Amino acid sequence: MQQSWILFSVLLVGIFFLTELNAQPLNELLNIAATENPELKSLENEYLAALQRAPQVSQMPDTEFGLGVFPLPVETRLGAQLIRVGGTQMLPWPGTLDGASELELIKARAKFEAIATKRIKLFYELKNEWLQLYEIEKSQLIIQRNIQLLESLERLTLTKIESGKAIAADVLRVQMKITELEQRIKILEVTKSKPTIGINQLLNRELNKKINIRDSLVFAALIFNKNNFMDDVSKNHPLLKMLSQQQAAAEKTIELNYLKGKPAFGVGLDYVMVSERSDAEPANNGRDIVMVRGSVKIPLNKNKFEAKEKEENLKIEAIEWQKKDAEIKFNAMIEKAYADHQTARLQFDLYDKQTELILASIRMLESEYSATGRRFDELLQLENDLIDFELKKIKVVVKSHLVKAGLEQFVFNK
Repeated sequence: MQQSWILFSVLLVGIFFLTELNAQPLNELLNIAATENPELKSLENEYLAALQRAPQVSQMPDTEFGLGVFPLPVETRLGAQLIRVGGTQMLPWPGTLDGASELELIKARAKFEAIATKRIKLFYELKNEWLQLYEIEKSQLIIQRNIQLLESLERLTLTKIESGKAIAADVLRVQMKITELEQRIKILEVTKSKPTIGINQLLNRELNKKINIRDSLVFAALIFNKNNFMDDVSKNHPLLKMLSQQQAAAEKTIELNYLKGKPAFGVGLDYVMVSERSDAEPANNGRDIVMVRGSVKIPLNKNKFEAKEKEENLKIEAIEWQKKDAEIKFNAMIEKAYADHQTARLQFDLYDKQTELILASIRMLESEYSATGRRFDELLQLENDLIDFELKKIKVVVKSHLVKAGLEQFVFNK
């Protein structure tokens, strides 16, 4: 007997250890999402690729080399021209290459802020899915606990029947309620698949991988200063930073467009091989030719440059409206979040008090029912009410954490 008890104890410890081992806290899941989410990794690679644009556009235009052969040699006083070799290098207006490099770096910084924007959205989505799973699992535990209370009531009712103070229908009603609650647990078990799939999708892993939640949440308190929120958002939110970088890119494009409207210069060098004359002996007979060339490329059509400047200015104005729209939406989200949190707080306090009153009433009615067999209907109704209020409590606790998760989208590390 003692050996069996020891074996049972070891088995329980092993099960508990494995459960703890499989359980992954929310912070750990967030870290996995930050490194494994496909969309986030795609944006990171786009940013790294954008950084490689600056070295490409900051280089001088390729030098052009040419080779010419005279099938019918051109006769000169010093001999016939046989082969021409030359090279040309174009020189953009000063500042054009540096401006192009700066433009690409600004575009890359905008992509970097897009990564931060996506990470904020990803974390909120993951917290949302995780809290849904948490609510389902805690609801199952609440229902299971109340099934045990009903089973106690069932045993008490059977005792009352034996003493002639209750009827068999009372037992059937309790059993019907237990069956209903057991079915609700099964339904919730099926429902768990949806947030489980959502979490695993965000983590880029097998969709049906089991997620064990061992956390126990209390009502979330908000420690954020609402008055400073919008000022902080305007300065630090990655989406607004990304839009500002896009404006900066448009401004730099206007500067670069102005420089591209300036002339470009070219320098060249030609070498011509000349054969010696055999019919005469002039001074420097057969001397080769070296020619230094210069050229200017003048953009005469200014309409395209004027149109480009107008295009970029309109972009700047459009982005400014996007920033204002984003700030208005962020402000509305923050105000609604605080209102939702206050509502949830009031609901939680109400449900908590109601639960305490119901538990006290149940204890009183159980004593009376045990003694007299009366007021069974009221006792069963209170058991139903207890389940409802406990489920409502867990729902508003989850709601408070959803509100907090929503506000955390606007809290940034300085």
